[in-house]
Amino acid sequence: MIKMNPTEQMQITLEKQPRHRRILSIDVLRGITIAGMILVNNPGGEEVYTPFAHASWIGLTPADLVFPFFMFLMGITTYLSLRKYQFEWSWACSRKIIKRTFCLWGIGLIIEWLMMLSYRLTESADSIVPFLGDSFSHLRLLGVLPRLGICYGLAAVIVLSTKHKYIPWIIAFLFMGYYVILESCNGWVHDSANILAIVDKTVLGTNHCFIWDVPDPEGVLSTVPALAHVLLGFCVGKYVMNSEGLDNQIERLFIIGVLLTLVGWLLSFGCPVSKKIWSPTFSMITCGMCSAILALLIWGIDKRGYKNSAITFFLVFGVNPLILYVLSELLFMPLSILPLGDYTISHWTYHSFLFPMFGAKLASLVWGLCVVGLVWYCGLTLYKKKIFISL
Repeated sequence: MIKMNPTEQMQITLEKQPRHRRILSIDVLRGITIAGMILVNNPGGEEVYTPFAHASWIGLTPADLVFPFFMFLMGITTYLSLRKYQFEWSWACSRKIIKRTFCLWGIGLIIEWLMMLSYRLTESADSIVPFLGDSFSHLRLLGVLPRLGICYGLAAVIVLSTKHKYIPWIIAFLFMGYYVILESCNGWVHDSANILAIVDKTVLGTNHCFIWDVPDPEGVLSTVPALAHVLLGFCVGKYVMNSEGLDNQIERLFIIGVLLTLVGWLLSFGCPVSKKIWSPTFSMITCGMCSAILALLIWGIDKRGYKNSAITFFLVFGVNPLILYVLSELLFMPLSILPLGDYTISHWTYHSFLFPMFGAKLASLVWGLCVVGLVWYCGLTLYKKKIFISL
């Protein structure tokens, strides 16, 4: 029998432990979603190509994919970030969850308030003082960043407080319960009689809801399937990342992606696909598509080592997603709200230069790409200096 000293035993033990390799494709795909969100949110004019416009109610366009893709990836990264705490409550873990949740929500509220202020500036300078005294009574309380914060916080609490084998059942319960509410409470109509709009008005008040559409696309009740969406990303992340080797991870991701997309499509005949109400089939299809695309990216980038300027371009967005998205929202105000003569800066550029050169739809796309490029250039500065800002 060969005897080993404690040092040799420790070395062998460490070698047997799985080494968690950072998957570059997650950052790249996250960067694609952020760039897509910025492009979709910043059209130069009212006419845009169909793929860059959200579906009006029922249906799915490429523009509808970027936000759910980001939320699915947030579920995967939630697994990766909480894994180092062994999925157990601690002061450091609790502080991180609370900080991230309320920072995301708070930043979203600040951006919404600044946009309201900018719109008032375009109307009349005399309205600023009354606005400052009464602005919070008309502030939208939900939105993209608040939804991210709320879903992250709730998902983190669930995965730390529940045995992980029960999480798929929680997801199924949330999807099925939400579907029953939609079916039994007028959830498919696109007006104020929709149960989602009624709940938003009752819980938040009319002044705190999205004024450009009814029901609010990031409202109270649709947070339920959005939470299930993030939990689905968590389960996929756990199932895939616990497998050994990139080949197994790619295979699992692709199989899950195909199955989720197929099941979501089959169920869509009874539960229509809609981003505006975040229907369960919308979650399943978008999670499935994201999973399959991530598998392809891992095969090309992490396995085969394929890298070029396009990968670097999206990586700049992916390693600093929050700060660059916030920057794009802040740029929207001076570019698309504040006046320049009879137009705003974006409309002046669109009508004076881009529209005469390219026509309506292509001019809108060119302007959006310019905004993406401007934000990317700012992100490139952070990337070169190795500055990565996260909550």
